[in-house]
Order: sequence, then C-alpha cells, then structure tokens
Amino acid sequence: MHFDNGESFVIAGLALVGRRPEARAGEQVAHLIPLQSADMSVSKTHAQFGPASDGTIVVMDRGSTNGTTLVRQGVSRQLAPGKPAALVDGDKVVYGDREMTIRREA
Repeated sequence: MHFDNGESFVIAGLALVGRRPEARAGEQVAHLIPLQSADMSVSKTHAQFGPASDGTIVVMDRGSTNGTTLVRQGVSRQLAPGKPAALVDGDKVVYGDREMTIRREA
C-alpha cells in the first residue's frame, strides 16, 4: 500500500483507515492507519482492507460519510458499505480527500 503522502507499508492482516480508526469489540486488527484530512472528508473509521482467505486483498467501506471509491484503469466506482471488493495491482482507493495505490511486491 502506497499512500498519497509518500507513506507505504506491507499488509500483514486487517487494517483500518480513518481520521482516528478504532477496532470494533473483539476485532483482530493488525494496522490502525490514521489519515489526516484537510477538509474532514475522511470518517473516523472510514474503511478496512486486508487479505481474504484466498490471499487476495480486499477493501470495504465501513459506512463512512463520504464513501470509498475504487479506481481501476481510470474507471471509478463507489463501493457499497459493508461489501468487500477485491483489489489488484495498480488499483487506487480514494477515502474522501486521500488515496492509496496497491502495488504487489515480488
């Protein structure tokens, strides 16, 4: 994962992103990723992403105020809250005024 501010990390489990992300009771979270939002368009706990059982990486909006958008090969689609979407190399995920890009490491 590469964020628009230059930060990057390797996904090693469930990650939550937002202004001040918090796990739900009993939820096993590997990464809490706070994102600064200049216009407050990123929700407190905006979305989650991580590996699915088959090894693909999935992203899911957690009922955010402004939604989560998946951009694949220049085509944008809004994600339905609570419905995971598989990610592929080169996908961008937009959270309010922030975005990240998926890069597969060899």
